[in-house]
Amino acid sequence: MGGRGGSSGITSGGPNGRGGSLNGLLQQLGNNQSTNGPSWMYQGDYTDDNNPALIEYQQKEDDKTANFLAGTNKNIDLSDPAYADGYTYHDIPLNKLLLRLGVGKGATVLSDSDFDKYVQQSGQQVMYRGWSNKGAADRFVNTTNNHVGNGRYGDGYYFTPDQGTAKAYSGDGTVTRMALSPKARVISYADLQSKMMQASSRLQSSLRKTGTGGSGRTYGSNVGEAQFALKLGYNVIDVGGGYLYGVTNDAFVVSRKY
Repeated sequence: MGGRGGSSGITSGGPNGRGGSLNGLLQQLGNNQSTNGPSWMYQGDYTDDNNPALIEYQQKEDDKTANFLAGTNKNIDLSDPAYADGYTYHDIPLNKLLLRLGVGKGATVLSDSDFDKYVQQSGQQVMYRGWSNKGAADRFVNTTNNHVGNGRYGDGYYFTPDQGTAKAYSGDGTVTRMALSPKARVISYADLQSKMMQASSRLQSSLRKTGTGGSGRTYGSNVGEAQFALKLGYNVIDVGGGYLYGVTNDAFVVSRKY
């Protein structure tokens, strides 16, 4: 299970990123349960804190969404100094879409002890990701842009429940411990596929094209699953067997120690 890619995260802070608030996260979880009940994580209501560009994308008719995706390549200038953060694969179509929509608030970074408390009190599963090197993990917790990689089930951040598997995917042994954040909204891969089949043929064609572009594509082409999940209001895709991949960086809480 895997997807190639670097990183994303949070601005400022020390060498391992800006710290988050354990109490704040737990309060958000409580608010989510009060509003949407125990199934809050499976509600398709991810809006990146009411980001108007994302909401407009989500509300577009299918064929207009197809046009928007086709035009995204022409509307992102990857030579912009804002993207000069050391990441090689900003040209992956999902990265271009997230850049155009202005989505990218970063993962929440906790101390190792607070991460353990978050997992214990939230009941979230611990997941692992192996990185190509420590610099890639550093980017995940220190920079603002999303740095998704490519993958066979859709482009995004791939995670595994098995630490050994994550280490096998790492280049130098760097592995981060992760958990889903209060901003995570999860859809199963099977449900996503079913909904994609109901989209217009024009949108399905446009989505397939997004699954083939970008440099460094180490996996076979996909059919734009991540772009469609984002349109539906989801930013995490459950592919089964405990394996997940994220569409946006704010879907995760990460331990600062790695």
